Amino acid sequence: MTEQVSTETTTTVTTVYISNLPFTASEHDLNTFLNRYGASSVLIPTQTVRRFSKKHKNNPRKPLGIAFAQFANNTLAMKAIQELNGTVFQNQKLFLKLHVPYEADSPPDEDAKKLKEKKKGKKTPETASDTVYCHDLPEDITDSEIRELFQLYSPQEIWIYRSKVYKKRCIPFAPHQITAALVTLQSETPISNICDEVVKTATLRGKSIIVKPAYVSKIQEIKQLVKDNLTNARDSQAPAPALELEPVEPAEERQDNAQTNDVPPPPVSSSDRPTVAAA
Repeated sequence: MTEQVSTETTTTVTTVYISNLPFTASEHDLNTFLNRYGASSVLIPTQTVRRFSKKHKNNPRKPLGIAFAQFANNTLAMKAIQELNGTVFQNQKLFLKLHVPYEADSPPDEDAKKLKEKKKGKKTPETASDTVYCHDLPEDITDSEIRELFQLYSPQEIWIYRSKVYKKRCIPFAPHQITAALVTLQSETPISNICDEVVKTATLRGKSIIVKPAYVSKIQEIKQLVKDNLTNARDSQAPAPALELEPVEPAEERQDNAQTNDVPPPPVSSSDRPTVAAA
């Protein structure tokens, strides 16, 4: 069954795509076959076969079974398709059609990308309007160093903490501990502009730092952890409850109770015995 040639073709295409071409056919053979139809050039794509076999040792190129024929105009190309589509060439039936040039898809713009993410259900975390997040700080960072870094924006609260980050490239997923900080500022400048200015101009111990708007969820998480730690520390410092001791009866009462219950009294200690004078 021959391929159906599409009637919706443009008048500018002059290249014909040929499939089911015999692997033994050469460009010279195909050019001779199409020369009477006005073909100006023929191209048979090949691939390089890298094998340690005697079959491909002398000629490592292998044809793909397709070819492209170039004609002077669209009329000659359409005539060749109509007359040669389904004909036999070197014991194989050929299939011809107009070649459609490949066009790469244009990259999506930012609006389309945001819309696509929104359809997927991805929600961007809410960021705070007055708090920044500082990442990859030195382990011995101090409160005064961070205040000096943000002195132009009136820092109010500073939360320094350490957390573990699991990197996918590590084997076997070893955690990487980082030191970070949440800094609450009091400034009329938008928080995104503050982050850009600090990243471009400020350095900490001669190194640039990463500053981003802080997520509201992260601020709540850190404050809750601090609250829980203070509660645990307060509970551990509470005084221990007093031990309840049973009252101890005097020796005379124990002796009276023993006589009442017909129980022989305990032996008198040497200290309670009377002193006997020597004769």
